[in-house]
Amino acid sequence: MGMDSSKRLDEQDTDSDCVAAGLALLDELPQLPAAIHQLFEALSDDDIDRHQLAAILDQCPSLAAKLVGLANSAYFSRASTINGVSDAIFVIGFRTVRSLATATALQEPFSNNHCPAFQPGRFWLHAALTAHVAKELAKKASPVLALSPDEAYLAGLLHGIGLLAMAHLFPQELDRVLTGSGGQTGALSVHMQQQFGASHHSVGAALLRRWHLPELFSCTTEHYGNPDYQGDCWMACRLITVAHDWADHVIHRDPQHAFDQHGLNLLGIRPEDSETVAESCLEQLESFTGLAELISGEAPEFCDPETVADAAVELKDRLVDTIESLSSLSALTEINIQDRSEEAVLRGALRVLMANQDMQRCSIFLVDGDELLNAAGLSWSEQNEGDREKAPAAVSTHRFRVGEGLIGLAAKTGEIQHCRDCSVDPRFKQKQTETDAGLGSIISVPICFQDTTLGVLNISHRQANIFTEWDERFLYVFCNMLGQLIKSNRLLRKMEHEIEQRTLELQVALERAESLSILDGLTGVHNRRYFISNFSTLIEQCARYRHKLALLMIDIDDFKQINDTYGHLEGDRILKAIASVLKHCARGADIIARFGGEEFIVALQDTDCEGASHVAGRIQDEIRLLSCGQGDNRRGVTASIGMSCYARPGNMPIKTPEQWIQEADEALYRAKHSGKNRIAVSVADAL
Repeated sequence: MGMDSSKRLDEQDTDSDCVAAGLALLDELPQLPAAIHQLFEALSDDDIDRHQLAAILDQCPSLAAKLVGLANSAYFSRASTINGVSDAIFVIGFRTVRSLATATALQEPFSNNHCPAFQPGRFWLHAALTAHVAKELAKKASPVLALSPDEAYLAGLLHGIGLLAMAHLFPQELDRVLTGSGGQTGALSVHMQQQFGASHHSVGAALLRRWHLPELFSCTTEHYGNPDYQGDCWMACRLITVAHDWADHVIHRDPQHAFDQHGLNLLGIRPEDSETVAESCLEQLESFTGLAELISGEAPEFCDPETVADAAVELKDRLVDTIESLSSLSALTEINIQDRSEEAVLRGALRVLMANQDMQRCSIFLVDGDELLNAAGLSWSEQNEGDREKAPAAVSTHRFRVGEGLIGLAAKTGEIQHCRDCSVDPRFKQKQTETDAGLGSIISVPICFQDTTLGVLNISHRQANIFTEWDERFLYVFCNMLGQLIKSNRLLRKMEHEIEQRTLELQVALERAESLSILDGLTGVHNRRYFISNFSTLIEQCARYRHKLALLMIDIDDFKQINDTYGHLEGDRILKAIASVLKHCARGADIIARFGGEEFIVALQDTDCEGASHVAGRIQDEIRLLSCGQGDNRRGVTASIGMSCYARPGNMPIKTPEQWIQEADEALYRAKHSGKNRIAVSVADAL
């Protein structure tokens, strides 16, 4: 081992010894002023007034002076000068007094700074930004957070206190760490752990516990940098992490200073709310700079108004992009898929996309076996045509095999394919059509539902390098929602088809059931129930319009003998034959029914006694043509008929169906007992 290596090892051993000795001095650091502890106790009393608070703060002249200075600073935008502590408390507010008084008191034990790389002004600007952002985000967060805005403010203000203590305890060692890490948070934590065997998070937590501050603040200070922490304060830690990271981006002039979206989702904070908070904080950056200078006594050196202005412009541009993206997503959810074909739904989705995004053409290719078929397309010129009622242009017949070109790759891999410059990207396979001529940029995004790829959304622009990562993220979300829309439309169409089929089947079944319920199963004529129901209506109609009406009751003579001699199958055949005779002799408007056993009944509409007698005679004549049995055992068939009618229908009184049937039945009885195969008549107005 060479001399230089041995020297470096000796230096490292010396550094380690110094670190161990410095950590042992942590308990020797001064306590917070007694006024701070009294202040915390006083603010927990709901009956305390600002004059009593002022009396407590006056015990610490330097703290009281700083509070008056804070009340007069740009942070609170006062037009008139504040001279007393009581008035300063009125301007600042009780809970904010606790936060800011704590911050100013924290600086005093560590004011002797011998670490060149550590800048108190920058430190307190970062703390103030984190505190203010945490407070505003806490107002927007889910109620599950269970953290008040004032608690969030103080937690943000205190979260980096360990670094302040380390600068006081180990100025030289920390200077090397800060120089090596470049001040970046992630690298700083790693270097701190390597150098000291402990991070500034744990040191800060130990210090806050020593000062007997609420456990919430020591917990967030210790764990906010640990994404795997799942303790009771994990949501508060996530809030401070989000606020800390955003403040870090601003401090380091990082133009990409958007909030961590994953962290916002965990906290239940909407993107538009977080953008509002960010824009508000950037507008007040000068005030935060003054606040940091007042607390630390040192102005932050790196704040460049021009840089901040550029960041604000970029933030506003990003806000416009966010609004346009949210507008597209909102409009997509409002597309009505009821009674619309899949092509109409797809064109509606493309119109929504084209209306809010900068692109010249967009198309949707749907999976068709092992190919992708162009199902819908829309160009910028088509989107902006004045005649919206014009029929859509015919869809191109472009097809791509899965895996072919950008579109095929997107379908095969399930990943976004971004061709930033079509002229040099080998993945771009140009179809020889006018629409493909001169393309500069293309993004092909898979349209998925769960684990199934339904198709690919393809957007293009004539300018190369026009689309950004923001466009990729937005289109990914848009296509996920579009996949759900396509699947919902297909399920709805399938369900409507099934409902239509089931409705037709049910209609046929109902018609069949209805037919079975009103027809006699053997003969095919109506049954007794149907006759009684409809005969009542027929009686009322004939009475109202003074129409004639007659009723025939037909009974097969000696039907029991037919059954006994020839069997029931032959008897059933005769019944069917009788029903056919009745259908042949009656008219379509007449009601024919099997009344029971071998009895039939016929209601003759607009028929007087003479006409009814004529019909009854025809029925008997045709029945006599029937026969049963074979050869020498063959015999004829006859029927007796009882008839009820009116000779003068104009004077016809209203009778119930039962009365009509009783009269016809009595006439049938007379026909049977006068020798059968006869017609007997009951004429109600013949008397």
